[in-house]
Amino acid sequence: MAFSFATEHASFFKSVMFLMTSLSLFTGAMACTSFAAQADSLEAAHAPVSESSGIIAGQMSHPDAFERDEKINVAVAANFAKPLRKIAKQFTLLTGIDVAVTVSSSGTLYAQIKHGATFDVFLSADRSRPKALAENNLVHKSNVVDYAKGKLAFVYSGDLSDAQSCEHVAAETKEQRNVQRTDCLSKQLIKLIGNPQNKLAIANPKLAPYGTAAQQTLQNLSLWQSFVPHRVMGKNVLQTLQFYTTGSVKGAFIAYSLALDLPSNFASTIDVNNVAPTTVISPVPEILYQPIIQSLVVNSKTAVVLTPNLFDVMAIGEPQALEEPGEENKHEASKQFNLSDANGVSSASLFVQYLMSQGVQHSLIEWGYEPVNKLGVGQ
Repeated sequence: MAFSFATEHASFFKSVMFLMTSLSLFTGAMACTSFAAQADSLEAAHAPVSESSGIIAGQMSHPDAFERDEKINVAVAANFAKPLRKIAKQFTLLTGIDVAVTVSSSGTLYAQIKHGATFDVFLSADRSRPKALAENNLVHKSNVVDYAKGKLAFVYSGDLSDAQSCEHVAAETKEQRNVQRTDCLSKQLIKLIGNPQNKLAIANPKLAPYGTAAQQTLQNLSLWQSFVPHRVMGKNVLQTLQFYTTGSVKGAFIAYSLALDLPSNFASTIDVNNVAPTTVISPVPEILYQPIIQSLVVNSKTAVVLTPNLFDVMAIGEPQALEEPGEENKHEASKQFNLSDANGVSSASLFVQYLMSQGVQHSLIEWGYEPVNKLGVGQ
């Protein structure tokens, strides 16, 4: 009996020891698990943030990450084609973003966008068409921006005395100069219209704002009805200019910016005395037509980002911005501008910022335009 009791006691003691050992091991394992969890939590709380994207490491795969277009498509009214190509080239050198340019009349480009053309930016020769796109909810209402003020000119084949009489008017005030230039232009037109064989060109007023300005000029001079039998219409001002340079017409109303490219000794025809005529450039007084405010629109239902203007902030775009840069200047510009500073700004918005930068706006003067001093957003 004693042996049996001792045996049972020993067995009971072993069972108790086994339970205590198991309990200790379980408690230790739980403690280790809890410590590991705390360590993981502490490490996650101090995880590094990506400086390039501003996104926490655990969110790097978010599908809404910003992606920039490496190429944008810009549609431009014919009068502004040459400046735009220069501006686009400089923009590409600074940013690496390619710009594809499509040139046509404002009315044609407007119609194409209304029917779904995927231009990123549309530079019109007027304000009404970009505003119409916004009013029809095809683009965001704040995406309309005034970018330049255009001027109208009348060019024709005449003699040297004609050129001198209108270019050098002796007047002390602007009002007096406008009166004299208006009188000079009227006399030039009456003389040209007086010859039944003379043809004169304007851009189609239904498609081109410069054609509208030409019609307004002739109406204000009371010459529209007399002009109609001599009228030849171009689809845009470039075609209108081509009518003149090929000798198809004696004179043409075109953008003043295009007239600046005509050499003074250009001869489209030879007169009966075998004398090459001179191209006379007559800037049309602005009192004869409504202001030609040229506006653009970013073709998106998302609001354009125009401020702050990164090209002004970074001091890029001095008055010489449209000059061909040397390697040294190009390198300097590259150091000043970095696309990472424009993260979240679309390529189209960035292009408009460059066009509206102080340096580029100042450069428009040499192209025959007046810069706009402020953004015409939502006007």
